[in-house]
Amino acid sequence: MQRIVIEDRFTQWKVACFAADRGLVFYDKIPESDANPEEVIWASRDGATRLHRLDDRFLSIAYLVVDGAEEASLAAGAIDELDGLSLATLLAALAVDPRAARAFPVIASLGVLAPPSFEPRVFDHLSRLLADEEPSLRSKALNAAAYPTWPEFLPLLEAMANDDPDLAVRERAAVALAAFRRHLSGAAT
Repeated sequence: MQRIVIEDRFTQWKVACFAADRGLVFYDKIPESDANPEEVIWASRDGATRLHRLDDRFLSIAYLVVDGAEEASLAAGAIDELDGLSLATLLAALAVDPRAARAFPVIASLGVLAPPSFEPRVFDHLSRLLADEEPSLRSKALNAAAYPTWPEFLPLLEAMANDDPDLAVRERAAVALAAFRRHLSGAAT
């Protein structure tokens, strides 16, 4: 499974055209809820390959999830034709200019593109943002860290929930910490 961040200008219609050009057909649309972003899914006729477009209002970002038999070529096509952003490209850009991670779309992209298993470069960027002097950046980083929910974030979230100088960030960190613990305890069972 690969995630690719796309710009909002690539509407559902443009992604639908991209999918159709690759022989994928509309499969399902899952409406937005408090727990999930809006998701539109296309699939190959045999169901072996899927393309999902998610419009995540929580992070104010749109992204694709590609998986299945044709995952690599579908992801490469999305990056090329839809100006998609992959984790490798984002990390390469941040290696050149680490300060770019302070931009809100970059913070959101770090969270969305983070793999399920621990990735130290993503963790380092998000850790620095969680300790940033600017409360709005710390808050945005809390949202982004919720996507990979790596246990390595727990000590940082505990410190923020107890000691962050901004009350709103402390409260948000406490909520994030509780959600992390619920997620991790559910994953362990």
